[in-house]
Amino acid sequence: MPEPRMEIDVPAWVEQARNDPVAYRSRQATEIILSAIAASAPLSENLCLKGGVLMGLAYGSPRQTTDIDLSTWFEPTQENADTIEKTLNRAFPAIAAKLGYAGLTVQVYSVQVEPKRYGFGAEFPALKLKIAYAMAGTPSHAAMLERRAADIIEVDISFNEPLTSLQVLEMTGGNELCAYSLTDLMAEKYRAMLQQVIRNRSRRQDVYDLDRLIRSHVFDAEGRAAIHTAFIEKCEARHISPTRESLDDPDVRRRSGADWSSLALEVDALPEFGECFDRVRTFYLSLPWEGLPD
Repeated sequence: MPEPRMEIDVPAWVEQARNDPVAYRSRQATEIILSAIAASAPLSENLCLKGGVLMGLAYGSPRQTTDIDLSTWFEPTQENADTIEKTLNRAFPAIAAKLGYAGLTVQVYSVQVEPKRYGFGAEFPALKLKIAYAMAGTPSHAAMLERRAADIIEVDISFNEPLTSLQVLEMTGGNELCAYSLTDLMAEKYRAMLQQVIRNRSRRQDVYDLDRLIRSHVFDAEGRAAIHTAFIEKCEARHISPTRESLDDPDVRRRSGADWSSLALEVDALPEFGECFDRVRTFYLSLPWEGLPD
């Protein structure tokens, strides 16, 4: 079955931030990075967009994010890490010129394998790229050349991630970018909510994003079943055993709401956390849990 397709208007997404010079320049650099991935084999065939940038481009989320999150089919090796870095750096100048950002210099600044202790030998390694950007001829550009860049976009690339349902994003200009489908996007965000406790971290963005997706889409029984299947598969891959009551863990709720008020700096009208969490929990309970242990 062919993957679903969605047209995205990246230039329009960039223009939405025009009144904020910092965010505007960051989005321009993000457009260059995404376009470089879409235009460059083997990156276009092996990298899949997810996370906050996907939420903004495909689902109209107002939440600001400067990070790019991707999953990959590349094998976790140093050779492939080098390929990603070299391919991006080779593509950036021509892509920037084509997009009309000829003065904007973009360069991979560093590549780090995580977790550092195990590197590519970890069960679920990831690459964290820091990509610097600056206008040529400015003090920021001079600092960038001296390895003191102030403006950075972090690109996180996850290896060994189960991918059950994808979509193709048709970009302005004809390039195509692989991305998570709505199914995989929601499944991964539900899993991330449970991982907060395991990883001792807080992620307020997942409840916000899930609530937005739930309120803006209609899900039939087949759609809910697909989300549930993807969620279970993603959890099992990380050795998590979810139940129908998993979101009732007070620690999950507490961590999901930590720093919730800070989202008001990113969105015009921040909904009340309790209402959002309850809608996210209600949808979770509506997934087809029959036949699975509570």
